[in-house]
Amino acid sequence: MILALISLLIITTYVGVMIFKTKGIPYSISDTYYSLLHNYWFGACMIGTALLLLPASLDASTENSQFLIFLSVVGMGILGVSPNFKGSQKTAHVTGAAMTLVFSQIWVGCNSWYWLLLWAGFIVYIVIEMKRNWTGHIISDFIKCKPMFWVEVIALLTVYLSVIINTI
Repeated sequence: MILALISLLIITTYVGVMIFKTKGIPYSISDTYYSLLHNYWFGACMIGTALLLLPASLDASTENSQFLIFLSVVGMGILGVSPNFKGSQKTAHVTGAAMTLVFSQIWVGCNSWYWLLLWAGFIVYIVIEMKRNWTGHIISDFIKCKPMFWVEVIALLTVYLSVIINTI
């Protein structure tokens, strides 16, 4: 459990610092890579977060779902070693991101399905923000809501809540 809390501290500190540094919510957590003076911080935080979360998440898993969280952690590791999603590492980065999102949320569904209800908050947020800032251009209005950032935050939140609740 201590490793999971350290993992949570790393990712929340990283995201918080990047929000402060860029003076607002980034398009995505991955997009913060391009704002860093020392780009290795992105990879260190992603890999460190994933590796520290793994033991607790395996303990919080049913025996049949452990492989899902393992694949999710592998995906986050891929993100950490291929952060340049606007360049040559795009395919690896997108693959890692998809693995992390899909496998982590299936894992949550297998272990603490009720945390998936947090996705309703995402939908409500998007609807309210788009309505509040409506210009008539659905795609640009949607992108202005920073949906990727919130998808990443909710995915992380559901995993950490599942690990914490299932470990206590």
